[in-house]
Amino acid sequence: MPDDALTIVSAATVSLEAYAAAFTSAFRGYHHPVSHNAATLALRVRLEQYDLENSLLGLDRGDVVGVAALAVRGPRGWVAGLAVVPEQRGRGRGRELMSALLGRARGAGLRRLSLEVLTPNSAARRLYEGAGMRVTRDLLVMERPAAWAPDAGRRPAALREAPAGELLSHFARLHAEPPAWQRELSSLLAADLRGLYVGGRKRPRAYALTGRGRDGSTYVSDLAAADAAQAEAMCAALDGVPGALRIVNEPELSPFVAPLLGHGFTEVVRQHEMSVELP
Repeated sequence: MPDDALTIVSAATVSLEAYAAAFTSAFRGYHHPVSHNAATLALRVRLEQYDLENSLLGLDRGDVVGVAALAVRGPRGWVAGLAVVPEQRGRGRGRELMSALLGRARGAGLRRLSLEVLTPNSAARRLYEGAGMRVTRDLLVMERPAAWAPDAGRRPAALREAPAGELLSHFARLHAEPPAWQRELSSLLAADLRGLYVGGRKRPRAYALTGRGRDGSTYVSDLAAADAAQAEAMCAALDGVPGALRIVNEPELSPFVAPLLGHGFTEVVRQHEMSVELP
């Protein structure tokens, strides 16, 4: 082992406050910096099923160098965050953390590991490709500005409200394209979301779940529809929801992408979803 190799420890060996501070430090200067305290990290742990025992903290003589967070659902794992502090980037620290995380994932009996990486972050993509990961699809981040106003001549379908948990009973039926990790059923069931739907309440044709982000923005956390026509109807109905809306990780092949673009949304960035099968 090189003299300057990282000391890598389990996140479970430090307090949640310390791991949150390490997250914030490691993501400084990134395209989308991540800032956590104990409360916000605890929420992510609950919503996305972080495995703190197998999540990692990289140290150099006691100083934080980087973090690698692992979330687990059955035989699948997801890299919930991997970053290196600015002063240590370019020294292979990311490779050390990724190698250690793969070892943890294999040791936990996982069969597949996935993650998302912003498409402009070519260095990170090379790192993950070096670890055997390959792009499986693209996921879009889309926004509708607060100032956007729909065509006054449009007559959208009536938008009704129902408990999110009730609408999620239709999750499997209305999702032809698998959602990203953060938008899977277990995350949505644990979140505080508002449910909106079109069609009959007992068998909605489409629904949307919205929630409030830490930044005060309204996020569309889930979109589901029976087919492309119902996706269009749902997007038209969302014209009646005032203010800015933001959607994170909508699959590129989702039936919602085209109608969202037709109802005031634009693509602001995209991510590659990458995965590797673990022997």
